[in-house]
Amino acid sequence: MASRFTLAFPLGVTIGKWTRVFAERQPDVELVAAPSADPLAALAAGEADMVFARDAEAADDRHLIPLYSEDVVVVMNHEHLLTLEEKLHLADLDGVQRVEGEPSEALMREVATGDGIALMPASVAKALRRKDVEAIRLEDGPVSQVGLTWPREGQHPLVDEFIGIVRGRTAHSSRNPEVAATQSAQATQDAKAAKAAKVASTQSARAAKQARRAAAAKRSSGKRPRPKR
Repeated sequence: MASRFTLAFPLGVTIGKWTRVFAERQPDVELVAAPSADPLAALAAGEADMVFARDAEAADDRHLIPLYSEDVVVVMNHEHLLTLEEKLHLADLDGVQRVEGEPSEALMREVATGDGIALMPASVAKALRRKDVEAIRLEDGPVSQVGLTWPREGQHPLVDEFIGIVRGRTAHSSRNPEVAATQSAQATQDAKAAKAAKVASTQSARAAKQARRAAAAKRSSGKRPRPKR
């Protein structure tokens, strides 16, 4: 079994609930989980065995499991006119100055100074939140998809274990390789025991039947013939 397993994840994606379980089930494995500005690039470069990625798609060189989706929000200065709206739609953003670029603290500073608004996943806005910036959900906006992806070639031996954890599979699930092997061996042993018990029961029944026949024959041979009248 490999002694090291490396994960990468983007801003806004929290993976602690899964890595904690993994560490409990694989105490002898060094688990490395690091944030990454570009998890897919880290995967391609061999810097991670498996990554969480945002808005990724399955490709010829890697698998992908969609995990969940989240709303996209509009972030703006807390005194921006759009904050007066009870609900925001894409049409409300027409003609409004935007700040372009990947979500970051630097971008949020520009938003805070009133340079424009920006769109980003809700969890990213939460991770970068500031007191002078407000985030409002877009009623008809796009959603951001988060998925788990790993290489098709050279798959790390612990990938299936981690997938099982993410999907909520318990340590006693038959999908766990070690548990599956134990359960298979136990099932084989139980089947052999059941077969032996059935054979013993059949032999016992035959012996009892033969004993009854022998007893009946003995009783029959010991009877005296009745005298004729």
